[in-house]
Amino acid sequence: MQVLLSQRVKTALNTLASDDRERVNTWFGYLQNWEDDTFVRSRSAVLDVQGQSASGGPDRQSVYMFRTSTDVRIFYTVDEQTKVICVIDVATTDTILSSGKTCAGV
Repeated sequence: MQVLLSQRVKTALNTLASDDRERVNTWFGYLQNWEDDTFVRSRSAVLDVQGQSASGGPDRQSVYMFRTSTDVRIFYTVDEQTKVICVIDVATTDTILSSGKTCAGV
């Protein structure tokens, strides 16, 4: 499958050290083999998007979160018809957990 990176992901990659960037690019390689890679599929969870099931409706694409072997999480969609995976975000678990706390003080 073809893996496309959002601008947000491209920007995030530029902020990483070269060894971290290489590791993330390796995981993107795993995503290329999404159809045949049981490790990636078993470590990916379908997310509930905007209060609705991500799998609800024929025109909606499911959003997945790939739990890598480190604290990095990769968020992506899969279009099986066109064989395209779009990586929409990459974040660490600390970033994900802290993002919910930033609104608490408002």
